Amino acid sequence: MPAAIRRTSSRAPRWPWAIGRMRALALVVLALALDIGTAAAQRSNLRSEPTDLPVLLTADEVNYDRELGVVTALGHVEIAQGDRVLRADTVSYNQRSDLVTATGNVALVESTGEVLFADYVELSSDMRDGTIQNLRMLLADQARIAGVSAVRVDGNLTAIRKGVYSPCEPCADDPTRAPVWQIKAARVTHDQAAQEVTYNDAWIELFGVPVAYTPYLSHPDGTVDRRSGLLTPQLASSSNLGRILTVPYYQVISPSADFTFEPMFLTSEYPVLAGEYRQRTQTGQFNLSGSVTRADRRDDFNNRIDGDQTRGHIKGEGRFDIDNDWRWGFDAARATDDTYIQRYKLQQRYRFLSSNTLTSRLYTEGFRGRDYAAVNSYAFQGLRQRDDPGLAPLVLPMLDYNYVGEPGAYGGRYSLDANALSIYRTEGTRMQRMALAGGWTLPYTAPSGEIYSLSANLLGDAYNVPRIGSAADPSRPTEDGVSGRLFPQLALGWRYPFVRRGEDYRTLIEPIVTVVAAPNLGNQQRFPNEDSRGIDFDDTNLFRSNRFSGIDRLEGGQRVSYGVNTELMRNGGGRVSAFIGQSYRLKSESAFTANSGLQDKASNIVGRLRFLPHPWIGATYSFQADKGDFTATRDVASLTLGPPALQLTVSYVFVERSTQPTLEFDVEQIATQVVARITPNWRIQTRSLTSIAQDSGTLIAGASLIYEDECIVIGLDVSRRNIGTRDNPPDTAAVLRVIFRNLGEVKTGLL
Repeated sequence: MPAAIRRTSSRAPRWPWAIGRMRALALVVLALALDIGTAAAQRSNLRSEPTDLPVLLTADEVNYDRELGVVTALGHVEIAQGDRVLRADTVSYNQRSDLVTATGNVALVESTGEVLFADYVELSSDMRDGTIQNLRMLLADQARIAGVSAVRVDGNLTAIRKGVYSPCEPCADDPTRAPVWQIKAARVTHDQAAQEVTYNDAWIELFGVPVAYTPYLSHPDGTVDRRSGLLTPQLASSSNLGRILTVPYYQVISPSADFTFEPMFLTSEYPVLAGEYRQRTQTGQFNLSGSVTRADRRDDFNNRIDGDQTRGHIKGEGRFDIDNDWRWGFDAARATDDTYIQRYKLQQRYRFLSSNTLTSRLYTEGFRGRDYAAVNSYAFQGLRQRDDPGLAPLVLPMLDYNYVGEPGAYGGRYSLDANALSIYRTEGTRMQRMALAGGWTLPYTAPSGEIYSLSANLLGDAYNVPRIGSAADPSRPTEDGVSGRLFPQLALGWRYPFVRRGEDYRTLIEPIVTVVAAPNLGNQQRFPNEDSRGIDFDDTNLFRSNRFSGIDRLEGGQRVSYGVNTELMRNGGGRVSAFIGQSYRLKSESAFTANSGLQDKASNIVGRLRFLPHPWIGATYSFQADKGDFTATRDVASLTLGPPALQLTVSYVFVERSTQPTLEFDVEQIATQVVARITPNWRIQTRSLTSIAQDSGTLIAGASLIYEDECIVIGLDVSRRNIGTRDNPPDTAAVLRVIFRNLGEVKTGLL
């Protein structure tokens, strides 16, 4: 007999029979109790213990009444099998009625972490029928469930009378106080065959106050990963669109595919039909989404005109493995017009990465050792009002290959980059380009501590321009046909870090110099410019060999870049660092645009400052200053003050219009954010973005009140947007969002 017995007192004459029955009794009680807990709490993957594991029974007294056919264990009864343990004051089995009972401080500890408490348990040995009185259960995720009684019928239905469920921790000071939220139902029923839990006459309570009632509520139990049905509706509001009600329906198509239908009903517009399809395959996954609606026609001033129009979008992405080295994929994003996504507030819902441009891409790429190869095709759609669709490029294809060699003699390393692309436009410049660049880099650290870097590069490219774009294309070449160039470049970098260690501080002073030599290229306007249209000259690219972002424009000539980096660090924490630098060339570079900061022999001065003396204080500042009068042409600064309980963050940015050809006027803005934690659970956030340049005034402002604990997040957000487009004018929104742990999210608009 596998059971082990520790006998303290007994009048039972037939131990082998009694022990066998007690083993069966323990398994029956365990199995039923676990099933009730699983049903009520929606737990999944609860596995039954093997029935052949040894059972350990301990009790103050074990009795067997032969005449009545009753086996009884009395006093501190504990029955253990594997990781499951049942404790009670009394456990008995009636052979004639085939009933198992456990009474008095019944507690069951399951191997997965659940703990069940009850005053009385009675059930048949086949587990098909039974009752539990005064049920309480603590789940592995610390959620709790309780009921006056529980009944199991026909081995399938388990019903809890007057059930209460909550994942919230009880109040430490007053455990009798109502939890933050709970569900109370007159009856909670679990149908094992249907894998479904239903509630009858259910209330959701917040802080002990009933806030929502439903006569019937149903959802899959915890054994179901996915099931078709309605998801939580969302109610939002907009001063432009009115009330917005979204009623999503989720449909399981197969074990690897599903579809979510998300119609949006608006009080001021036609409904929007939207949805998302997702699927996993043997080699990858993909998802496709889209929306469509009918809307009033509007002019450039947002005034309604006669007739309707169809508006919508499509979006998708996919990633698929070809083998261990290669994969292919796609990204698709298109809209019927430039304001549709912003007007109907679809950017966040469908994960659009940019509000200015929609990018579609089809690609194949491979990784092997230090090599990388890719074939890409791109299509772009501009969403700004000034964007001309005829100038949007279609890249078909773009080929890339990158190789970085292993360190060779003296630590030198070779590299090779190859690129070929073809660009098509309906109105703008069309062109094909091939480029091949090889390089060699040798790093060296002298015994004195000086750090050197020597590099030699050779770039060759060829262009074919079959058509020059219209005058609306600011980066068109001055001539068509075939052209090419060969561009060698040599660079030597040097830095010498001086470090002094004191008792409390460490000081670093590091002069940096880079010398670059290359042929003078002069005016490069006869070449098209696709990848080097803008340049942000700052401390991060001062020492680069080519400070253009691409290769359509190359930085020729001879120049020296120099700067000083310094830092003061306190051993216990805190630091202050600063950098200032400039470059000087022997001949002015005409490829740089006016006011870029690099167009003259001597460049503008760039630098940065970081001030972090304490965890509660932090400031950063980067700048580009005119070399003549030191007036700022670009400033970016931020300041953070205060502990996490009350923290202020202020950011400032200034960009002079002349330094960026795409700007219509100077940009000078201040952004502020205040986070105040009133209590460990309550906090307030405010935010604003204000322009102090030509378009002065508040651009965006908002505030949020948030409550958050282990079982719920409640957020009230109010925002005002004073910027907009012709079809997406300024807007005010207020949203109440409640996230219930283990249940889901409710989102509703208040305006």
